[in-house]
Amino acid sequence: MIDAWQQAEELAEKHGSLGGIFVRLANNHDKVVGAFVGQPFTREVVWTGERYETFDKAAHHGKKPSLKVMLNFYVPAEKRMKVIEGGTAWLKDLLKVRDKYGLSDWLFEIERLGEARDPKTRYTILPDERIDNDVQADIAAAELHDLEALTKDEPEAPWAEIPDHVIQDFRRRLSALSPAAIQRFLSTFKIRKLDELKPLQEPEA
Repeated sequence: MIDAWQQAEELAEKHGSLGGIFVRLANNHDKVVGAFVGQPFTREVVWTGERYETFDKAAHHGKKPSLKVMLNFYVPAEKRMKVIEGGTAWLKDLLKVRDKYGLSDWLFEIERLGEARDPKTRYTILPDERIDNDVQADIAAAELHDLEALTKDEPEAPWAEIPDHVIQDFRRRLSALSPAAIQRFLSTFKIRKLDELKPLQEPEA
């Protein structure tokens, strides 16, 4: 019989290491500089309230999928190959940068513009400096992450935030209701504002 504490420790290490390889820009003006490496992995996903799942038309009937794009991203400051992920607008900006500069010769600075939960949050992608021989050698020696495999091992996270696009959809739908109906909605979930809604409440909401 597996000891519960041992199992908890193993899961914590697994999920911690998985989260650690992802580039996280959580706050306004957070930045990272690095190089895009290899091919992108794209998929359509839906948020279940606890995790992202690959969109299945039959299983997720009535839900609107969103695009997620993953790329290996070498960060010289950490001397580590990480994974960066974005959505539709981010991919369009990346494609413009790729067409103008190419991706193999440059380090790029990515900056978040927008606070947490801000529906207008966007990310800039700008060339930072050309990749020198030392960084090129480090990139060549670094092992690429199996992006598809990572999507099959995304941890369930009931403590995570509801994605911005889901919050935006709630705001749009609530704006069509009367003030009294909006107040009933908030009271039902014992929240004062929409941002306080918990992921596990999302399906019922």
